[in-house]
Amino acid sequence: MTSSRSVRPHSLAAALCLVAAAALVPQAAAHGDLHEQIQAVTARIAEAPGSAPLHFKRAELQRAHRQWEAALADYARAGALDPDLAAVDLGRGLLFLETEAPSAAREALDRFLARHPGHAEGRAARARAFARLGDSQAAAADLTAAIAASARPRPEYYIERARALAAGGEARIGEAVRGLDEGIARLGPLVTLQLVAIELELARLAHDAALSRVDRLAAASPRKEPWLLRRGEILEQAGRLPEARLAYAAALEALRTLPESRRGTRAAQELAERARAGIERVALAGGSRTAADQMSPTRTGD
Repeated sequence: MTSSRSVRPHSLAAALCLVAAAALVPQAAAHGDLHEQIQAVTARIAEAPGSAPLHFKRAELQRAHRQWEAALADYARAGALDPDLAAVDLGRGLLFLETEAPSAAREALDRFLARHPGHAEGRAARARAFARLGDSQAAAADLTAAIAASARPRPEYYIERARALAAGGEARIGEAVRGLDEGIARLGPLVTLQLVAIELELARLAHDAALSRVDRLAAASPRKEPWLLRRGEILEQAGRLPEARLAYAAALEALRTLPESRRGTRAAQELAERARAGIERVALAGGSRTAADQMSPTRTGD
């Protein structure tokens, strides 16, 4: 199969439909037994052994079922029956990623993208192969292409691109943060994007920028205590100990005012323990045990 081949219209349409269907296989698995689905497709193949789409469909089901060798055999059969079925190489690429074979994944995805360069998930998949091969620059470029090709990009495209850029060194962290802000502007104030941005702001010691993001998350959240705790941790990292102590105390106070049913949950107790530990660290670093003792009555779950 070469990129110079003319693609038959019916094959191209079938390929694109099958690519879309491939994304639905895990959802289908949630509504029916994969083994039964494979058996059903196998029965259909017995009636139409020359059907490339049926072999491809069974390959996708087998990949979802983690039957790697059987899936590869069906991909090969589908490709032999219809060399223009480019979705075969997308399926192979995803399988090789799942089986930790990034070089083979990249080769399969190279073939697929030579014919469908604007396919967002194909670009994102190859980016993951590049990242595992240590080529963060190529990974970031593919993720940028995936974002450009998507009407509504997946949040993970922005996150993975940010991590790929940051892997290129401190000089690229600013670019990574700007990319996350691009995602926030396009997709809305997603917590997942802000959390990665906070992590990267801290990596470049931009404590005020990180605090600003935490404050925005707190303002938009009905539960303030996790963000007050995070604020305290960032202030402590910045060496602003009096402010950190106040933030930790505010987190404990917010926990104390929760309904008892929530205050006694494991998650709330873990937050309280982290806040008390932060107060102790700050008090020791600042030489003020009295301040730490003054905060202790706000314990939760006692």
